[in-house]
This record gives sequence, structure tokens and C-alpha cells, in this order.
Amino acid sequence: MGWQQAEDGGAGFGDVQPRYVFQVPLANRSLDDVLKGFNQLWRRNIKKAEKAGVEVVQGGYEDLAEWQRLYEITAVRDHFRPRPLSYFQRMWTVLNSEDPNRMRLYFARHNGVNLSAATMLVVGGHVWYSYGASDNIGREVRPSNAMQWRMLRDAYAMGATVYDLRGISDSLDETDHLFGLIQFKVGTGGEAVEYVGEWDFPLNKLLHKALDIYMSRR
Repeated sequence: MGWQQAEDGGAGFGDVQPRYVFQVPLANRSLDDVLKGFNQLWRRNIKKAEKAGVEVVQGGYEDLAEWQRLYEITAVRDHFRPRPLSYFQRMWTVLNSEDPNRMRLYFARHNGVNLSAATMLVVGGHVWYSYGASDNIGREVRPSNAMQWRMLRDAYAMGATVYDLRGISDSLDETDHLFGLIQFKVGTGGEAVEYVGEWDFPLNKLLHKALDIYMSRR
């Protein structure tokens, strides 16, 4: 059977690791340089969020239930299968037992209401925007732009060399359901990076087929 590439469009939104990611280089750049690299729409949305009074705050373990609420709203809207709250609780506990700053949780709120949230992972000089979520309301005040800009600035303050926005698809088709996500990430002025992606080496053809069927239905 040999090696088989596990594909879901390359973005990593199924049960595979992303093949294509989008990264913002931070090394040897000032924050002004980074901001100037954003496209006009991104810069305008950051200013719009600031003018509207959007506040970005960090959360803790006790706020993961609120994260889960927004995450499940996002899952319904974007048609993907959400991970359970216990997954993020364990992720927080395990990663932050290694380093209390390994995993961070952010919320963007407006008038006291949380509108978007994200998890961030820190390993050495590489910082990842790991998971994101948002409500169906309040999108006009651009909470996600404000939150990403805060996360990127925090990464810069920690001495990170790369802010990694993670998966993008391999399609530039405007009708693709992930096209809007590509537009959002590309607006930060970074660069697309291709990795080897995820590969499987099935040892038993029948069991591998059964696993594929199970993973597609669960």
C-alpha cells in the first residue's frame, strides 16, 4: 500500500495536520513595519475596533467554558465538528504544566459581551494562533481583527520570530468555503508556507479502510 497523503484541502480543518500555513515574520522588524505590511482593510478594521471600544483581554482555565460556547457557535456556522470542552481543558493543563505561558486564551469583547476568542501556543520563538471562535453578533465592530493584532503584539513582546496563523487551503477559488479565511490571513501581509503535511502508512488495508469510514462519520 505504501505511504498515503492525508488530505483535506491542506488547511488542517479535518483530522489531519495542515500542509499549508500562513505566517507573519517578526524577526528584525519593528511593530510599525509589521502593521505597515497589513493591507488597507486590516488596518482600517483595527482602527474601527479601537474606535468602537473593543477590548481584548486574556482568560484562564476557568474561562474555557465561555470559549467553548463561542467555539460551538462557530462550528455550527462553519459546518465543522467541534472538539469537546474536555479536550481544551486537558490541553491547557498539560501544556501549561510544562510552562505556565505555553497556552494562552484571549477574548475580544464589546460592551461587556465576548464576541470572539482564540487560543495561542508559545514554543520558543514560534507562536501559533491555534484555535479561533466568534459569535454571530457584533461582527461589525471587528473583534477578530482587534484580537489578532493584540495577540501578534504580545508575541512580538515575548521575542517571537514568527506569528503563525496556521492552516489555509490550497484553493484560491472565491466560491470555496475557506476562501474568506485565506483573505483574512493574507491581509496580515505574511507569507504562505508549505509543509510536508500528514502521511499515513497503513499496515492493514481492511483496518485502515474501516478507520477512514469511522473518522468520516463520527
